[in-house]
Amino acid sequence: MRHLCYVLACLLLYISCDDGDIIITSFEFDEATLQLCRGAKENEFVFYKINSATEEAISYNFFSDTYVENAETPEPIVIDLADTEAPNQLIYRQFNTAITNGYFCNNIPDATITVTEELMSIAGTATIENTIVDEDDKDGVDLLLEGPNEIDPQDDPDLDGIPNYLDDAMADSSIGDENMSIEAGYDTDADGIPDFKDQDDDNDNILTSIELPNGDPNDDSFLDTDEDGIPNYKDDDDDGDGILTRNEDINGDGNPRNDDTDGDGIFNYLDDDDDGDGIPTIDDPDTVSTVQEPSAKNTVSTTYRTTLIITELLFSENSDDFTEDRFSFGFRDLVRDISN
Repeated sequence: MRHLCYVLACLLLYISCDDGDIIITSFEFDEATLQLCRGAKENEFVFYKINSATEEAISYNFFSDTYVENAETPEPIVIDLADTEAPNQLIYRQFNTAITNGYFCNNIPDATITVTEELMSIAGTATIENTIVDEDDKDGVDLLLEGPNEIDPQDDPDLDGIPNYLDDAMADSSIGDENMSIEAGYDTDADGIPDFKDQDDDNDNILTSIELPNGDPNDDSFLDTDEDGIPNYKDDDDDGDGILTRNEDINGDGNPRNDDTDGDGIFNYLDDDDDGDGIPTIDDPDTVSTVQEPSAKNTVSTTYRTTLIITELLFSENSDDFTEDRFSFGFRDLVRDISN
C-alpha cells in the first residue's frame, strides 16, 4: 500500500508538469494526526489532517447516521464519494497561511485564510470502521498478570476474532466462544467481569490498585497479608481470619478501610486479632462482622479506533490519468472511561 503523500505527490507532479498551475511541497500525511469534528448539519462529520509547516491540509467530509465516536460499528460504513445526494468528498488544499483546527471545526471559517490550490475527489469509496482496540481497568496490574500463565487476555493468536479470555480454544480458529462465558483463570471473583476490566478483582470492596503495595520500596511483589500465596488483590479474605474482607466492614458504609475495632492502626480486614484480646479472630466467639454485598461500581478505560480507507480514488483535475486502488487515510483513537 502506498502512502497518501506519495499518491498526491505523483498526482500533483503530473498536474504541475502539465500546466504549471500547482506547486506543492511534500505533505507528510503519516506524521500528521487524524482529527475529527462534527459538521454544521445533522450527522455530518469531517476527518482532517493538517501540516502547518507547509500550509496544507487534507479533509474528508461525510454524512452518516450510524457512525458514533464511542461505539463500535456493527459493520463497516461504506460511502460512495460520487454520491451527489449526500456530498462526501476528499479534498486537498493549500492555503496562504498556516491553519488550525478551527478551520474545519468552526461553522464560519476565518476570512483571512485563502485557499490557494484545491483538489477535489469526484469518485471513490470510503470505508469507515470503529472498533475497540484496548480496554483496561487501570488498576496497576500488568495485562499479562490479569490472565492465567501470563497470557494476554485481549490477544487473539488463532485470529478467529475471539480474544483469549472468551476463546474456548485459543490455538484453534475453528473453535470460538462456544460456552458463551469467560474462560477459567480470567475472572478471579466470577462476577462476569474479566480481571483486566475489573477494578476490584476479588470483590472485597477494596480497589485492586489499593491492595497492591506491600510497603517495602525494595520489594516489588504484591502485598499478601496472610502469606497464603494469594496476593491481597485476588484474596477475598486478606488476613485469613475466616471472615471475608468485605464483611469486616463493621460500620456498614461499604468501605472496610475505616474499620479498626482495637484502634491499633491495623484495619480489621488486615488484622487477624480484630479486638486485640489475644485470641485470633478466627477462634474468637466475640468476633463481630457484617454481611456486605460487593460494590457494583466499576470503570473501564476503553480505546475506540476509527480507521478510514479510500479506494479507487479519482480527482477531477486528471480523472483520465490518475487512479489509486487503495490507501489508508490513517486512524484516530478516542479513549473513554466507561462506568457500570
